[in-house]
Formats: sequence, C-alpha cells, structure tokens
Amino acid sequence: MSQSDGALAGHTVFDAFRSHSMAKEGAVEEYPWGHVVWKVRGKMFAVGTENLGRLTVKSTLEKQAALVQHPSIEVASHVGRFGWVTITAEDRDTLDLALELIDESYEAVRGKRR
Repeated sequence: MSQSDGALAGHTVFDAFRSHSMAKEGAVEEYPWGHVVWKVRGKMFAVGTENLGRLTVKSTLEKQAALVQHPSIEVASHVGRFGWVTITAEDRDTLDLALELIDESYEAVRGKRR
C-alpha cells in the first residue's frame, strides 16, 4: 500500500495511539521489554512499539473470538490466552478501530470508581 492510496505511516499511527492513550484520565506511559506500555491504576491497557502501527489491547475471550475475524486483528502473543488482541492499523479505518479498542481496554482495566 502506498501513501497515496490511504495508507498511514507507522510513526503517524503510533503517534495517534500515544496521544489517544495519554489523553485518558490517570494514564501513564512506561517502557518495559522495549515496547511502550500505557497503564492506568498500575495495570496495562495498551502496548505499542515506536514507529509501528501495531497495537495490543485487552479484550475478553468472548469478544476476542469475534475481533479476530477482522483481517487486521489477531490473538496477541503471550497474553492472547487472556483475551488480548493485536491490531495492525495501516489506514484510517483500522486506526479508528484501534482507537475504539483502546477506549474499551482502558475502561475494562480502569474498572469502577469507588
């Protein structure tokens, strides 16, 4: 895919992941394992790699089964058995989907307010 057919550069997608994640209340960014991890309340809700359009987010096993039907989504390595998925965002549609998945993951990890 070339830039002219709607493809987005990896750094552009990653920057969108970062700004969307960091806009969440209480979100922090950490750097374990050579990746960028976004957390809330000490719990991870998204993982990305600088300059790449790949993002791993928390989901449920039930929703994971439906999400992986999308050609840009796969079961996440290492944490997939817990429902996590990895999305590759290469265009505006998959980026928008990834941002929605960040929202859902954040809400699941943040939990109820006390």
